[in-house]
Amino acid sequence: MPDVPNKVTLYPIFALADAIDGQPFDQRVLPFEVIAGVTVEDVRPLLTPETFRWVRNELARRDLEVLQQIHYAIVHRYVVDAEADGSPTDVLSAKLVRKLVACLRLIRPMRQRTSLIRGELLQNGTIDVRHFDHPRELLEVPEVQKLFHLRNVDLDSLRSVASEFLRGMEGEFWKFRMAVDFHEAGHFQDWYWKARYSLWCSALEALFTSQAPEHRGSLVAEERIKWFLGAGTSIYDAGDIPDYIRPQPNITVGNVVEELYVLRNCIAHGDKVPDDFYQRKARQGVNGELSMLLVLVEALSFTVRKSLLRILRDSLLNEFASAASSEIYFEAAGLTNTAIRRRQNVQP
Repeated sequence: MPDVPNKVTLYPIFALADAIDGQPFDQRVLPFEVIAGVTVEDVRPLLTPETFRWVRNELARRDLEVLQQIHYAIVHRYVVDAEADGSPTDVLSAKLVRKLVACLRLIRPMRQRTSLIRGELLQNGTIDVRHFDHPRELLEVPEVQKLFHLRNVDLDSLRSVASEFLRGMEGEFWKFRMAVDFHEAGHFQDWYWKARYSLWCSALEALFTSQAPEHRGSLVAEERIKWFLGAGTSIYDAGDIPDYIRPQPNITVGNVVEELYVLRNCIAHGDKVPDDFYQRKARQGVNGELSMLLVLVEALSFTVRKSLLRILRDSLLNEFASAASSEIYFEAAGLTNTAIRRRQNVQP
């Protein structure tokens, strides 16, 4: 078997932060090691104008341009020994990279114009591409995320949770894993907002409820979310909304969690979404005021991502491994249906 890596899997990153983001990316940290064998780096030296020439008659002009404009990526270099492309080793590499991309999306979700690429490393340091996912422009992310670019702090966060994330996705931590899968699926449902919303709500349900009567229902989910993230926590991190977009209200988890579930229940039960969600203005965007519906999509993304990240950072995977473990966890916090209703004097 060769002593040095002879194959590579990479997954492009949309863009690095610049001056307009307020935190210009310091490229001196590149290549940045996330875990052993996986880096974030400038991949332009790996790709030449000839790299994708072999598919120029198969792709539309714009698709080819997107591939030729890849600058930065998550990169996994690895060793194979005379295996055909698409071998089990290649599959394992692709799975590893996709998981780390899913982890980065919890930290800094961004638009995605291209996806996974795999090939052989040549002696001149470039890639002979053997496989790539067809280029696809992700037309819509939640409004606030359209401005997201990768910052140095995001790489630091990725490295700090990557190993625990991989442990969660590879072990018997099913509530955590299902929530991550629903988040990933929802990220790419840009064509129909209700599909995205339903998938992300399923991620919340996976984390905060189970089938037992004491542990299900909107009231239970809402109270657990407020307790877990903090009712007073803003749904926007510092810097998410640029300073030049002013004024902005302070919208918190406690402000929106009930409406998140009102909208969820309308969709889940086949009811018409009330006009108020479309008509009521909730905050200022780049191109004008945003409706409450758009803000709830932003809030839902925030709630799912921050919940999953807290599980990683606070070493709570065991508590979110199964219905049984999560029920013990929330019951200890007094967050069962009966306990909540007793405190709020709500009738069953």
